[in-house]
Amino acid sequence: MFHSLLHRCLRRFPLVLLLAGIFFACRSFLAADDPAPFDYGDEPMRYLKNDRVTLGIDLSIGGAVTWLSDEANGGENMINSSDWGRQIQLSYYSGPVPYIGPNGEQPHDEWRNLGWNPIQSGDCGRYPSKVLAFKQIAKNKMAVRTRPMLWPNENLPAESIFECIYTLMPDGFILDATIKNSRADTNQYPAMRQEMPAIYTNGPWYKLVSYLGDEPFKKKPVTVLVDKNDGKGWPWINYFTPERWSALVDENGMGLGVFQPESTRITGGFAGPDELKGIGGAKDGQTGYIAPLAVMILDHNMKRTYRAYFIVGSVDEIRARVYKLAKRELSPIPDWQFKGDRHNWIYEGSARDSGYPIKGALEISFGADPQGGMDGPETFWTAEDAPILEIDAELQLDGARPNDETVLTANFAPFSPHDLVDDMKWPLNPEQEKMKAEKAEKYPVLPGFSAAIPIRADGKRGVWSVDLRQYEDYTGSMKSLTIGFPKRPGRINVYSIRFRKDK
Repeated sequence: MFHSLLHRCLRRFPLVLLLAGIFFACRSFLAADDPAPFDYGDEPMRYLKNDRVTLGIDLSIGGAVTWLSDEANGGENMINSSDWGRQIQLSYYSGPVPYIGPNGEQPHDEWRNLGWNPIQSGDCGRYPSKVLAFKQIAKNKMAVRTRPMLWPNENLPAESIFECIYTLMPDGFILDATIKNSRADTNQYPAMRQEMPAIYTNGPWYKLVSYLGDEPFKKKPVTVLVDKNDGKGWPWINYFTPERWSALVDENGMGLGVFQPESTRITGGFAGPDELKGIGGAKDGQTGYIAPLAVMILDHNMKRTYRAYFIVGSVDEIRARVYKLAKRELSPIPDWQFKGDRHNWIYEGSARDSGYPIKGALEISFGADPQGGMDGPETFWTAEDAPILEIDAELQLDGARPNDETVLTANFAPFSPHDLVDDMKWPLNPEQEKMKAEKAEKYPVLPGFSAAIPIRADGKRGVWSVDLRQYEDYTGSMKSLTIGFPKRPGRINVYSIRFRKDK
């Protein structure tokens, strides 16, 4: 889209040649590997502004967002910065757990179970992350390159680089977030939930709102997940939202929303007692929180970018903008092409892939015990719109002869009553355990079902499919897919997994 816009502008405005040069210079600038910190002078804040929105990042703490205000809602800063774990910032997780540094650096006991956790602002000991480069690309765009600190440890930089491009919109901003790993530890650790990104608001923006249901993008009623005087907010709650957005708003229903196209699972809430909902500033401890989530493997040499949209305004304004973005960003039928990315597929049992970079296929090896498999990301589709499942793959089982056949097992999880409500991220006391059990009984998780996909076992590539209309349980709203491999050692290259309509 950028290139077509640039082409139209070049025909009209020769000056755009200069702007294009600035843009591409910034791209090469961000690609540099100079480890020296950026000299931001006496003032670390950098801003983007328009008639409605002011966005500010702080170069003294990794270029994280510390200011976001909406003139239509009084122009007050919505972003909390009481410690370096707040702000709007990048945060990632991987093994080992606990993470001990190369010179025996131990994590703080409080954060020991987080593992390897680089974040954009700084660590729990208030050692800030270092900005390596900054560039103002255009009036509405700026970029920052950061060496993140490991949050659980103290004064321990990560073997990673974060790159963020911030682009101002009329009603918010876009974040393009990239992680580039260069870890000496080359183990492929199990997948973990990633914050994409982490968002912390000041106390006035306490009310957590989203859509919970199985009729997305039809203007069905939203759910208030955390409100005043409800005792909710901490521990963080998590929930499934097929519209992939959530908002933190004030008592007038105005605030900040985030839309992350990869994240149907979101965690959030409010840290602080009920009496602090609605009050407080950037240095106060009470805070609202949202983090769109994706379960992801972080390879030692991984480079990966995601995009998140931040929208200010009322819940109706935020949702209306999300609906427009979703038409461009989302497909109603899942279609995963593994040309250079796992698309948040992960592995179970004995299955492992060959690691990053992904070169046209997921190259997976697996054993017989435990049985291997691959798990797809939580998403959303309607069975009637996607009756055919196709897998483009080549399977080689140890000892297989020419023309030998076997089956892959496709396991489906339907949308359940449990997806209509939130759940606590972790229980803290017996009363909360009881609440969780009562909710599970009233809003159960529906059982899944399986379908067999015939496939050659001798390494011949093909497109293997199953017509799911033969299974009476394949109906209505679906949430996730996993693929089980045969209980024999072997290898499988998976080029794509997709649903399609009938021919």
